[in-house]
Amino acid sequence: MEKSVFKCKVEPQHVDFTSRASVSSMCDIILYVAGLDAHNRGFGIDVLAGKNFGWVLSRMCVELDYMPKEYDEFTIHTWISDYNRLSSTRNFTLTNAEGVEFGRAVSQWCMLDFDTRMPVDMNTLAKVHDGTIVDCPSPCERPRRLGAIKGEPIAEHKVVYSDIDFNRHMNTMRYIDLIFDTMPIEVPERLEAWRMDVNFMREALYGDTLLLKTEDGEGVKSYEFTSSAGDALCRFAFEFK
Repeated sequence: MEKSVFKCKVEPQHVDFTSRASVSSMCDIILYVAGLDAHNRGFGIDVLAGKNFGWVLSRMCVELDYMPKEYDEFTIHTWISDYNRLSSTRNFTLTNAEGVEFGRAVSQWCMLDFDTRMPVDMNTLAKVHDGTIVDCPSPCERPRRLGAIKGEPIAEHKVVYSDIDFNRHMNTMRYIDLIFDTMPIEVPERLEAWRMDVNFMREALYGDTLLLKTEDGEGVKSYEFTSSAGDALCRFAFEFK
């Protein structure tokens, strides 16, 4: 089995005030490619919907060496390297128009039963991965396990219509945008190379109230979204290089 190849372009809706792609837009393009490849190979959300199952992101890391500009064209190669009972690993590399690699990502997915909102044992649908595994390792360090954050919340957000996706939970890109909304404007303005790690633990659903905490480490800025009851929903870590 070979890697799948997709041609991409930074469209006007993907850029921020710097005329470069935003972090959330780049992640959105990467996740769009994941969904498109799954669809093309016969195990997309349209197929799983027949069993009321769906793919949900559990962990992800993204590394970019620079932020592409409006109308820049690039290529994404994606492949599944392995899977186990609860998780499937999908990888990505991004190369620019000159053929130079400028980005890498690793995503780990689980299959969710929408009736129970619980993970599905991959072995019950083993054929999903038949003929899809590519014998090639992940292109960078896999998503790191992120620890809890102490301290008081710096922001509060109620999940509204524009936050939720087809899985009826908070969309990954909305979390990223909410985090960047709390940063000084100089951060996206000067952004060059970076790495983002994310761990999802629980879903945030329509009407939920989220609290955002943050913590500074050595070269790392960490964030945690919790429910109003204090349950951890997801954690992010950013390295700005």
